[in-house]
Amino acid sequence: MSKSHGPRSRVTVPLVLSIFAMAPLIGSAQQTDLPKVVSASVPFYPQIPRHGHIEGVVRLRVLTDGARVANAQIESGQPMLAQAAQENVKTWRFETHDRTSFEVTFRYQLLQTTCDATCKKCESAERPSILLKLPGEVEVNAEEAVVCSASAAKKQQ
Repeated sequence: MSKSHGPRSRVTVPLVLSIFAMAPLIGSAQQTDLPKVVSASVPFYPQIPRHGHIEGVVRLRVLTDGARVANAQIESGQPMLAQAAQENVKTWRFETHDRTSFEVTFRYQLLQTTCDATCKKCESAERPSILLKLPGEVEVNAEEAVVCSASAAKKQQ
Protein backbone atom coordinates (compact mmCIF):
# COMPACT_ATOMS: atom_id res chain seq x y z
CA MET A 1 0.00 0.00 0.00
CA SER A 2 1.56 3.30 -1.02
CA LYS A 3 1.02 6.65 0.64
CA SER A 4 -0.05 9.55 -1.51
CA HIS A 5 1.51 12.46 0.42
CA GLY A 6 5.02 12.16 -1.02
CA PRO A 7 4.66 15.06 -3.53
CA ARG A 8 2.85 17.21 -0.95
CA SER A 9 5.80 16.86 1.42
CA ARG A 10 8.16 18.28 -1.19
CA VAL A 11 5.98 21.38 -1.58
CA THR A 12 5.38 21.86 2.15
CA VAL A 13 9.04 21.83 3.18
CA PRO A 14 10.10 24.77 0.92
CA LEU A 15 6.97 26.69 1.99
CA VAL A 16 7.76 26.17 5.69
CA LEU A 17 11.39 27.17 5.12
CA SER A 18 10.23 30.30 3.30
CA ILE A 19 8.02 31.30 6.22
CA PHE A 20 10.88 30.81 8.70
CA ALA A 21 13.20 32.85 6.46
CA MET A 22 10.66 35.70 6.38
CA ALA A 23 10.05 35.71 10.16
CA PRO A 24 12.75 38.33 10.92
CA LEU A 25 11.28 40.60 8.23
CA ILE A 26 7.76 40.22 9.58
CA GLY A 27 8.90 40.99 13.13
CA SER A 28 10.87 44.09 12.12
CA ALA A 29 7.98 45.43 10.05
CA GLN A 30 5.70 45.38 13.08
CA GLN A 31 8.25 46.93 15.43
CA THR A 32 8.24 50.74 15.41
CA ASP A 33 11.15 52.89 16.45
CA LEU A 34 10.53 54.33 19.88
CA PRO A 35 11.02 58.08 20.32
CA LYS A 36 14.10 59.29 22.19
CA VAL A 37 13.39 60.84 25.59
CA VAL A 38 15.40 64.07 26.00
CA SER A 39 14.07 65.11 29.42
CA ALA A 40 12.01 63.58 32.21
CA SER A 41 11.37 64.02 35.91
CA VAL A 42 12.85 61.38 38.19
CA PRO A 43 10.16 58.86 39.18
CA PHE A 44 9.56 58.23 42.87
CA TYR A 45 8.00 55.54 45.05
CA PRO A 46 4.74 57.02 46.41
CA GLN A 47 4.69 57.28 50.22
CA ILE A 48 1.29 55.64 50.88
CA PRO A 49 2.07 52.46 48.89
CA ARG A 50 5.56 52.42 50.43
CA HIS A 51 4.14 52.58 53.96
CA GLY A 52 1.48 50.02 52.99
CA HIS A 53 4.17 47.63 51.66
CA ILE A 54 2.59 47.71 48.20
CA GLU A 55 4.74 46.63 45.26
CA GLY A 56 3.89 45.85 41.69
CA VAL A 57 4.11 46.28 37.95
CA VAL A 58 2.29 49.06 36.11
CA ARG A 59 1.70 49.11 32.36
CA LEU A 60 0.77 52.30 30.54
CA ARG A 61 -0.13 52.93 26.89
CA VAL A 62 1.55 56.21 25.92
CA LEU A 63 0.47 58.32 22.94
CA THR A 64 2.83 61.08 21.79
CA ASP A 65 2.11 64.17 19.70
CA GLY A 66 5.59 64.24 18.18
CA ALA A 67 7.32 66.00 21.10
CA ARG A 68 5.37 65.34 24.30
CA VAL A 69 3.04 62.80 25.86
CA ALA A 70 -0.47 63.51 24.57
CA ASN A 71 -2.12 60.74 26.61
CA ALA A 72 -1.02 58.08 29.08
CA GLN A 73 -3.64 55.41 29.66
CA ILE A 74 -3.32 52.94 32.54
CA GLU A 75 -3.53 49.38 31.20
CA SER A 76 -2.80 47.54 34.45
CA GLY A 77 -1.35 47.90 37.91
CA GLN A 78 -2.11 48.91 41.48
CA PRO A 79 -4.02 52.24 41.29
CA MET A 80 -1.72 54.38 43.49
CA LEU A 81 1.41 53.09 41.76
CA ALA A 82 -0.28 53.52 38.36
CA GLN A 83 -1.15 57.14 39.15
CA ALA A 84 2.48 57.90 40.09
CA ALA A 85 3.72 56.26 36.86
CA GLN A 86 1.16 58.16 34.80
CA GLU A 87 2.15 61.49 36.38
CA ASN A 88 5.84 60.77 35.72
CA VAL A 89 5.29 59.86 32.06
CA LYS A 90 3.50 63.16 31.48
CA THR A 91 6.78 64.99 32.27
CA TRP A 92 8.65 63.26 29.43
CA ARG A 93 9.83 65.29 26.43
CA PHE A 94 11.04 63.67 23.21
CA GLU A 95 13.15 64.48 20.20
CA THR A 96 10.84 65.50 17.38
CA HIS A 97 9.28 62.39 15.84
CA ASP A 98 6.13 61.17 14.11
CA ARG A 99 3.15 60.65 16.39
CA THR A 100 3.29 57.20 17.90
CA SER A 101 2.09 55.04 20.75
CA PHE A 102 3.94 52.47 22.81
CA GLU A 103 3.73 50.57 26.09
CA VAL A 104 5.86 51.47 29.08
CA THR A 105 6.34 49.22 32.12
CA PHE A 106 7.08 50.55 35.60
CA ARG A 107 8.28 48.08 38.24
CA TYR A 108 7.97 49.20 41.85
CA GLN A 109 9.87 47.08 44.38
CA LEU A 110 10.51 47.50 48.09
CA LEU A 111 13.86 46.51 49.55
CA GLN A 112 13.72 44.51 52.78
CA THR A 113 14.83 46.66 55.71
CA THR A 114 16.20 45.44 59.04
CA CYS A 115 16.92 47.37 62.21
CA ASP A 116 19.60 47.00 64.87
CA ALA A 117 18.66 46.01 68.44
CA THR A 118 18.28 49.64 69.55
CA CYS A 119 16.29 50.72 66.48
CA LYS A 120 18.78 53.50 65.86
CA LYS A 121 19.87 52.13 62.51
CA CYS A 122 17.43 50.65 59.99
CA GLU A 123 18.64 49.87 56.49
CA SER A 124 18.41 47.46 53.60
CA ALA A 125 21.21 45.32 52.18
CA GLU A 126 20.65 46.96 48.77
CA ARG A 127 20.63 50.67 48.05
CA PRO A 128 17.47 52.31 46.76
CA SER A 129 17.72 52.87 43.02
CA ILE A 130 15.97 54.01 39.89
CA LEU A 131 16.76 52.34 36.58
CA LEU A 132 15.58 54.13 33.45
CA LYS A 133 15.45 52.25 30.15
CA LEU A 134 13.41 54.94 28.47
CA PRO A 135 10.97 54.96 26.98
CA GLY A 136 10.04 51.31 27.54
CA GLU A 137 10.98 50.41 31.11
CA VAL A 138 11.39 52.05 34.51
CA GLU A 139 12.37 50.34 37.77
CA VAL A 140 11.92 52.08 41.12
CA ASN A 141 13.42 50.37 44.18
CA ALA A 142 12.95 51.93 47.61
CA GLU A 143 13.56 50.88 51.20
CA GLU A 144 10.40 49.61 52.80
CA ALA A 145 8.99 51.85 55.50
CA VAL A 146 9.45 50.25 58.91
CA VAL A 147 8.19 50.99 62.37
CA CYS A 148 10.85 49.67 64.65
CA SER A 149 10.40 48.43 68.19
CA ALA A 150 13.44 47.27 70.16
CA SER A 151 11.78 43.91 70.98
CA ALA A 152 10.96 43.24 67.29
CA ALA A 153 14.49 44.23 66.24
CA LYS A 154 16.00 41.79 68.75
CA LYS A 155 13.84 38.96 67.33
CA GLN A 156 15.10 39.73 63.80
CA GLN A 157 18.71 39.16 64.84
